[in-house]
Amino acid sequence: MELEFSARVHEKKVASDGVVGMIFLLATEMMFFAGLISAYIVNKAGAMAWPPPGQPRLPIAVTGVNTVVLLASGVTMWMFAAKNKRNTLSDNKVIGKNLMMLTVLLGATFLAIQGSEWAKMLHFGLTTKSSMYGAFFYTIIGAHGIHVLAGVFTLFYMMRKITTGTHPSPKSLIDSTAIYWIFVVAIWPCLYYLVYLS
Repeated sequence: MELEFSARVHEKKVASDGVVGMIFLLATEMMFFAGLISAYIVNKAGAMAWPPPGQPRLPIAVTGVNTVVLLASGVTMWMFAAKNKRNTLSDNKVIGKNLMMLTVLLGATFLAIQGSEWAKMLHFGLTTKSSMYGAFFYTIIGAHGIHVLAGVFTLFYMMRKITTGTHPSPKSLIDSTAIYWIFVVAIWPCLYYLVYLS
């Protein structure tokens, strides 16, 4: 008579499915931005003058201040995620909610300032058709702006789900949202230096 033994191996996941999915998404986003940056560098190197004569100069100072705003939103998101990891959010929900609200507010402020600067640039004649300089500016900075907008909506969604307690896995939601937002924040100084300062 043979006895069959079956043992269940309980494997603890290193990361949730949401976090793994977000990492794969951001890997493709990094390739997307790498392609845009490469094309920008090649075209800039081959240009006689960059920016071309007659094109308005970009608002370096205002965008520098706006960079600090976005970096601050990354700090507040990191603080919120760190509190979640230490399981201290349940101890003080007010601090957690305030950190989420501040992150959303800073992200929305960044978008509002960028939008007002874009309106000025369009008024001064910098368009996608005015030059390759303009086309690259709106493509690269616009792609980042869309990512920030998606991030703000995701933060709103996370905030709603966390405060109402309707998400089946709030820790996974917070972790994946934090990873996305930190990516959006971290890539911006590179784009700011490349497009505005170099």
